[in-house]
Amino acid sequence: MKTVRHLFVVALGVAFLTGAAAKPPRPLVIAVSTEPSTLDGQAVIDRNSRVASGNIFESLLDRGANGQVIPWLAESYKAVNDTTWRFNLKKNVKFHNGEPFNAEAAVFSVNRITDKAYKTQRASYIENIKGAQAVDEFTLDVMTDGANAVLPVQMTQLVMVPPKAAKEKNFGVAPIGTGPYKFVRWDRGREVLLTVNENYWREKPTIKEFAVRVIPDPQTQISALQAGEIDLVLDLLPEQAKLAPRFISMPATEFSYIQFNAHKKELADPRVRIALNLAIDKATLAKTMYQGHGRPMDAQHLAKGMLGYNAQLKPYPYDPKRARQLLKEAGYPDGFEIVLHAPIGRYLKGEETSEFVAAQLKEVGIKAKIQLHEWNAYRKLGRIPGKETNAFDLKYGWNSNEWFDASRIVSHITCDGTSSKLCDKKIDELMDKAIQTLDQKARDKLYQEVWAMLNKNPHAIYLLQQNLIYGLSKRLDWQPRLDDEVRVAAMRASE
Repeated sequence: MKTVRHLFVVALGVAFLTGAAAKPPRPLVIAVSTEPSTLDGQAVIDRNSRVASGNIFESLLDRGANGQVIPWLAESYKAVNDTTWRFNLKKNVKFHNGEPFNAEAAVFSVNRITDKAYKTQRASYIENIKGAQAVDEFTLDVMTDGANAVLPVQMTQLVMVPPKAAKEKNFGVAPIGTGPYKFVRWDRGREVLLTVNENYWREKPTIKEFAVRVIPDPQTQISALQAGEIDLVLDLLPEQAKLAPRFISMPATEFSYIQFNAHKKELADPRVRIALNLAIDKATLAKTMYQGHGRPMDAQHLAKGMLGYNAQLKPYPYDPKRARQLLKEAGYPDGFEIVLHAPIGRYLKGEETSEFVAAQLKEVGIKAKIQLHEWNAYRKLGRIPGKETNAFDLKYGWNSNEWFDASRIVSHITCDGTSSKLCDKKIDELMDKAIQTLDQKARDKLYQEVWAMLNKNPHAIYLLQQNLIYGLSKRLDWQPRLDDEVRVAAMRASE
């Protein structure tokens, strides 16, 4: 018996010396289809970039499992008056580089993103925020331009950055936050690597390291998932779902649409834009292209349960005969030519959906030429206001509503909105009033009025409420969030 124990101990010793017993588990790998544009959490907006930045940075407020706003880096908050919100911060929190998180850092963070000189993709997230000032070491006030009922929602998306590090030119490629994971390196064109923050102020995650790997080709993604080389694919193709070791398909806060440039002569008449909505068979699109992983949206970028959802609105019916009649009434009996812009590889079935739409528009006389763009170029060009030269005629995209609130759409539908190509003063008045109304029931009613107006004066072809289809490896245990954020700290993975 002693001999057996002796041999066992010796074997363990040899394994330890050779490194066999000390072999670390491989990092968790998450596949995305496009290269991040930046890792600066205050600049970035697209989900593929947020997979990394969302695990590095944190906000004063956050979303709970059911979408409710909850305190996070702030212990509490309240409205002091119509234009001031006060936040009391958690103590003993540090950024990854050791800088203290306090009111000074929080004020810097708010003022940095709201500074007009700072170029952020998140302009729609900070509408009506004027700036911040410290009250004491762990208390700050955030000021708004008039009453702003959505300020708490906005603060779930406004991440905190360290004052010293954020002033460095390389902050977008070497980010520093307070979150559960720290940046390690960014191999351009391949992957971003992150490791656990050993000094995290909350319970440390069980997954010690993960990589966000850029794999543009869907077939390569599913092959790597099947081989166990990656653990999570964010946008599995519908036809690939049953090929994955495991998949989860869930209705998301993503709404696909074709944005109109209503300033363009051919699209100025609301009858034309209604006609284009009637020309698209959205039910067939959902059934065929997405194999049921999606449904025609109710002609609004909202779903039941979101603030402002108008239950009276339904998808525009598929009625090409009526579409041709409206085009004739608007002075286009023979249709017209137009350009439909779409990004390459960013949205699930995005290019194919654009082709489907173009084919159906052709049936009512609209000749839509498809022009594809690399993602970062598309994002920049797509923001050119409708009145300016080179603004897109038609723009395919998905609008995420992780706010669960109709105010999320303000930048797309108001005259001076950063992504708007429509101007209707009545809509502007309603949106302004809603944003300044603290009573939730009154706000809800105002937003419903906005969407009723947009049903008669549409800013887009309203397509689908998209399901997100996640492909998972056998070793990954994870339940996706309602707001589409990918939080690795909530994941578990076996060896």
